[in-house]
Amino acid sequence: MRVRMKSIRFQLLAIMLVCYLAPTLLLGEYMGNVFFSDLREKTETALTSGAEHALTLARQNVERAVTLAKDATYDAELTNVYAGYIGGTMSPAEMLRLSRGYLDRKYSREEIFTFAACFPVTAPEMLIYNRSGYDQAAVYLSGAHERVIALGETLDTRCLFLQEGDEVYLVRNLYNLRMERFGMLVLGVDMEVLMQPLEQLTVLWDAEVDVMLGEAGAVNIDWDALTPGLADSGRAEEIGYTSRTADRDYVFNMHMTVFKERVYGEMEAFRRMMAGLFFLLVPIMMLIMGYVNRRIVRPIALLSEASRRIEAGELGVTVPMHGADELGDLGRAFSNMSTRIANLIDKTYKEEIALRDARIQAMQSRINPHFINNALESINWQARMEGSEGISAMVDSLSVLLNASMARGNRRMVPLSEEEEAVKAYLYFISLRFGERLTVTTHFDEEMMHAVVPLLTLQPLLENAVEHGLAPAGGGEIAVSCVAREEMLMMEVVNGGKPLTDEDRRRIDTALEGDSEGGNHLGLANIASRLRLIYGGRAGIEVTQDERMRTVVRLHIPLGKVEGRI
Repeated sequence: MRVRMKSIRFQLLAIMLVCYLAPTLLLGEYMGNVFFSDLREKTETALTSGAEHALTLARQNVERAVTLAKDATYDAELTNVYAGYIGGTMSPAEMLRLSRGYLDRKYSREEIFTFAACFPVTAPEMLIYNRSGYDQAAVYLSGAHERVIALGETLDTRCLFLQEGDEVYLVRNLYNLRMERFGMLVLGVDMEVLMQPLEQLTVLWDAEVDVMLGEAGAVNIDWDALTPGLADSGRAEEIGYTSRTADRDYVFNMHMTVFKERVYGEMEAFRRMMAGLFFLLVPIMMLIMGYVNRRIVRPIALLSEASRRIEAGELGVTVPMHGADELGDLGRAFSNMSTRIANLIDKTYKEEIALRDARIQAMQSRINPHFINNALESINWQARMEGSEGISAMVDSLSVLLNASMARGNRRMVPLSEEEEAVKAYLYFISLRFGERLTVTTHFDEEMMHAVVPLLTLQPLLENAVEHGLAPAGGGEIAVSCVAREEMLMMEVVNGGKPLTDEDRRRIDTALEGDSEGGNHLGLANIASRLRLIYGGRAGIEVTQDERMRTVVRLHIPLGKVEGRI
């Protein structure tokens, strides 16, 4: 299970799920708790504000109608006409003419009234109406006149909206200055004009509006059971808005029913769209995952499997990746590299076999090193027998150098004590060569004689010092020292011969990088390469000049002890 969780396929799947679920959950939480709640509140506010604005305009129309009805008393024209008629100073025809003139001037131009009429309470059959209201007056007489006469007895000074059939009337008693009822005013109300703001509201929200205006309209609704403001209408698919107004002159109630789909339709559509987008992302994510698996995960798995097969020793493994993208290039490069490695190893193996055969043949044809040592011992013994100490010393020194250079037992690391013997043997021959022109000083720390150093480390440095320093100068001084400093062994060769030139400096730097540049400073190049192979970056070699312009070659290697044969 842990291996599967560490696989690229699992990790990519987890990343894609997180990238899908995290924004989805966060956006869903925001949309559900913030955005849609806020949108719902704003939508309901818009509905409520629209309804209240329409109600305000409708109330203004009602107030205007009531005010115009009251003006019939306050203007006193009808009062004076009736007083003249009762007092005998005005004929019936004159009273009819003056009353109709007032009704024409006052109400004929008002769009909210279909007609205007009045009659004296003493002669209710004498209905006086405006000139353009004949048809409506006839309808009134045939339907509502008797009811209006009866209501006048209890109406006092209030106004009353009354409905008879499809017609709505505004009725009011007429009083003189002594508050004596002398007549009644009847105004035909055009409900479409009066309630035009509410009609516009119904069109805007595709709603149904019930209105009760006095005793007109929806008088059969139980208005007390309705909750004022915005509330559920009792049916799951509808929402209602209710307003109740009670005034001395009229009662104005309004109930609007709107389908929830109309109010919240856009919000629900947006919610469904967002849900659809979220679900649409599922197949898209699956397609992306399939593409990633086919174009990324599977090629990487092929490369990983091929790498394991190569690690197990199966060389020349190739992978079937041939796309035109970066992974295709990587697959082709991997296959080419694997094939080339297999060819190189095969070639190297064959060369090693050939080299081994050549070495065997060379070993069979060369003189046995023991024979050389035995011959040198015989020469040394004969020189001593004849009293030639110089020849004996030379033979001893040569024997030491031959033993070191032939690396008996294939040793590559030796104690510092053996390296000191090789240094002294080489310095003996150099002293014979330069005589009094050479000054030699050596210093080897006695406590470091068991420290492990690479075989023939100092001798090549001495040879370089002689060939490039002492020989050109015809002699000089040379100093060798090996001391311990902290955890390092410092090996130093100081050459007081020819000073270094810029060209010498360049060649030495090249040799320290491992390039002998055609044979110059071969010893330095060899030692630098050996130190890198044996110690890596822990050892080093540097060539400088001291204040006396002497060439100083300094090695620093980690301290170690000889353990058996190295």
